[in-house]
Amino acid sequence: MSRISALVNPHSGSVPEDGAEVLRVALEESGHTADIVEIEIDNLVDQIKNAIADAPDILIVWSGDGTIACAFENAGPDGPLILPLPGGTMNLFHKQIHGGACDWQDCLNRALTDGKVIDVPAGKAGERTFYVAAMAGNLTDLTGPREAIRKGHVFKALETLSGSDVLDLRTNMTFQIEKSDGKPVSGFATAASIFVGTQQDDTLEFAYIDPDNPLELAAAGFGALFDDWRNASGVNCEDIRSGKLEHDRGLDLRITLDGEPVRLKSGTKITRIAKAGRALSANL
Repeated sequence: MSRISALVNPHSGSVPEDGAEVLRVALEESGHTADIVEIEIDNLVDQIKNAIADAPDILIVWSGDGTIACAFENAGPDGPLILPLPGGTMNLFHKQIHGGACDWQDCLNRALTDGKVIDVPAGKAGERTFYVAAMAGNLTDLTGPREAIRKGHVFKALETLSGSDVLDLRTNMTFQIEKSDGKPVSGFATAASIFVGTQQDDTLEFAYIDPDNPLELAAAGFGALFDDWRNASGVNCEDIRSGKLEHDRGLDLRITLDGEPVRLKSGTKITRIAKAGRALSANL
C-alpha cells in the first residue's frame, strides 16, 4: 500500500476548521491511513519542505491555488506525487490537474481508486515559476477587485478600480514571441497574459490587447472581472514556444503570477517547462 502524507490548510477558503480530522475519517473509510499535518500560515513553507523531505509515495495537499503551487515548486520534477484537493476560492490549478471541477471528497476517492499520474507543466517568467497564468500590464490591477467581487464586496471593488490606472490606454509594453511554428512576431500591448495549459499541450497561450479605443480595453477589463478576458473584443491569442516582455522606458514590469503581484525586470523572458512536477490526477 502507498505511504500517504497530507497537508491540510484550515485557513484556506473552503477547508473546514476541522479539515485534518475530516480528511482522516475520509481516508479511513476508503481503507487508507496518512500522516496528516495541519498547516500553520507562519510555518507553511517549512511544513511543505518537511513533508516533501519525508518522501511519501503520495502527498495530499488540501488548500487553495497558492499553497498547491508552493508544494509543486518545492517538490520539483522528481519529488513525490502530489494530490491537490480543492480548498480555495477559485481552484484553477486543481481544475487544470484534475480535468475539471469536483468536490474534494470525490476528487480524493477518484484519484486514489482510479487516478492517473501526470507531469505538471509550468511557465517561467525570468527565474519565477507559475502554473496557471501570468498577466502583465495595467489589467494586473484587476486581481484585487476580482477577488472582492467573488466575495460579494462590489463597492470595495469599485473603490479599488477608481484609484487605479487599469483602463489607461497608453501602451507601454512591447513583446517578442516565437509562435508554435517557429515564426517570430513582435508588437505592442497594453496588457498581456500567458497561460500554461495542461500536460496535453506543448505550447503556452499568449493573449494580448493593444486597444484602439477605451471601449475595447473596458470590454477586456470587465471580461477579466467576470469571465475569461481572452473572449473579449480586441484580444488577440497566439500559441507560443517562448516570449519576451519589455517596458518602453526600461522600467520594471507589473506582473501577477498565479494571482500574486510581483515586479520583474524589463526584458523578462517567458518559457515553458514540460515537467515541473508530478501529480496524481482524478482524471475527470
